[in-house]
Amino acid sequence: MKPSDFFTRAKANEGERMQLSLPDGTATDEWLLIRGVDSDEFRTALDEFRRELLGVASIKDEAEKTAKTEQVRLQLNAALVIGWSFEDFSEDALLEFLRESPYIAAEVDRFASDRRRFFGKRSTGSARA
Repeated sequence: MKPSDFFTRAKANEGERMQLSLPDGTATDEWLLIRGVDSDEFRTALDEFRRELLGVASIKDEAEKTAKTEQVRLQLNAALVIGWSFEDFSEDALLEFLRESPYIAAEVDRFASDRRRFFGKRSTGSARA
């Protein structure tokens, strides 16, 4: 083996497609392009998330604290998404999508955290005739 066998950053920056399902589990043709947790963008966003949470801790009003915590959590999750199959990809559209589809936001987190999705050996179909 060589040290480069353990490198993850470049592949995490490229991203992988995550197919989307409807809330009832029905598969769709829609997808999100997800960065891995080892990506530069996510690591920067994670640092910002931690700084923001320190500021949130000083908020006295519980409703305001909860709202701000959710906002910074959504921004962290959004840092994992590079693009999508829908029209008009923008940060605002992405934040609304993740806020209104919390099950997808949770799946984005699981997908990005699973290094095997980015680095695991892919199945190659049988080439037998």
